[in-house]
Formats: sequence, structure tokens, C-alpha cells
Amino acid sequence: MTGSSPSQRIESALRDSIASGRYAPGMKLPAERELAAELGVSRMTLRQALETLQFQGVLRRRPGRAGGTFVAGEAPVLELGSPQGLFQQLTRTGAVVESRILLAATSTAPTEVADALRIGPEDPAHRLRRLRFLDGEPLVIEDSWFPAERLPGFAVESLTGSVYARLETLGWQPVRKVEDLIPSVAAPEERELLGVGPRHPVLRIERTAYRSDGLPVEYARDTHRSDALRLRVTTGES
Repeated sequence: MTGSSPSQRIESALRDSIASGRYAPGMKLPAERELAAELGVSRMTLRQALETLQFQGVLRRRPGRAGGTFVAGEAPVLELGSPQGLFQQLTRTGAVVESRILLAATSTAPTEVADALRIGPEDPAHRLRRLRFLDGEPLVIEDSWFPAERLPGFAVESLTGSVYARLETLGWQPVRKVEDLIPSVAAPEERELLGVGPRHPVLRIERTAYRSDGLPVEYARDTHRSDALRLRVTTGES
């Protein structure tokens, strides 16, 4: 590749190795020292190439003793236009989605949340903040608020499965969502929870979901690992 940087040449070489089947999806790459020696580059150059390929969803970096750099498989698709939530969509494809509750509480909501939910400044709201895992890997931090007085028995403290399925049992199934997509980079706490590096890109999604009568039932701010999930918007007639 004439005119390309050393990092770009390494990216191209690794892509070729993956395309040829030398490194198959799910396979762990050799240790950095070994791989850098094989490719004839410094470890710093190699790390730049690995980081770029991770950002692009080609590779996955897993921390910990059993971690390393792995070839990514095909990323699952989340249809933003669907009234179903992440759990319902991904488990339908056979993926294993698990949750860790980071915060479950009921209190008065910040002004912007109260406005989005159309509740008074002193009205209570349920807050549910969860770290969601896809096939064992951290995928998204969900931070959702719900109007407490409209949802008796919602019990956010035990909600590790589908929020929208629980809402449906209460007669509050969302049928419409308005979502804003905001590219960003992971903040320090997000990096720790998602297991990513300091320059890792994330996609923030601010969402308000509505019941069939137009009343808002959820206001959320989610932080997605942009390398681990494909987001799709379908428009027009099928």
C-alpha cells in the first residue's frame, strides 16, 4: 500500500489474514510481542492498528486473565424503529442477554426527565440503571426513568429481563419511540463498565417511549459500545 502508514499496513495485513481464514471469528490473536515480531513492527504501531480494528468492529479486546484480542464475529443488529426493546430483539436471534443492576431507586426526577415524562417536579419516578451483556461481553449501559404513579407494582429493583415485556403486563407497552443518536467517547466510569480503552467510541441514545394514547412511559439515556452492535433504521414500505 504505497503512501500508507505502518499502522495502516498492519491493519491491511490483519484484515487479509482474517479474510483468508487464518484467523477465524472467535479466535484469539497471538500475544502482542509475538505478533509485532511476526509483522516486523513495534508494539506501539501494532497497538494502534489493533485499536483501529477494534473501533471498526473487526476485533474485540477482552480484559482479564483469560482476555486478549479476538476476531469478532458478525455484530447483531438492533432495529431502532422497532417498538421492541434490546432484550426482546436480541434474544429472538438466539443471543444470550444478561443484566447487572447498577441502580434501582424511586425519587423525584431531574427537570429534563420530568419534562420528558410529563410529570410534575415533585412527582416520583423510578430509575433503573443497568449494564447489559451480550453473550457474556458488556454491550450497553442503560439508564431509564419511568413515571412511578402510572406504574404501580413496576418493581424496578428486580428487573433484569425485558423492561418492555414488564410494561406490557401493566398495560403500558410502548408503541412509539423518539431517539436521538449522539456519537461520543467513553467516560472513565463507562470505560470501566464496558471494558474499553480511553479513546473508545460509543454511541449515546436518548430515547422517549410512548404508549398508544401518547403518554410517555420511559425516558432513557443509553451508552452503546459502537463496535459490538449494528444499529439499523428501516424506512418506507417493505
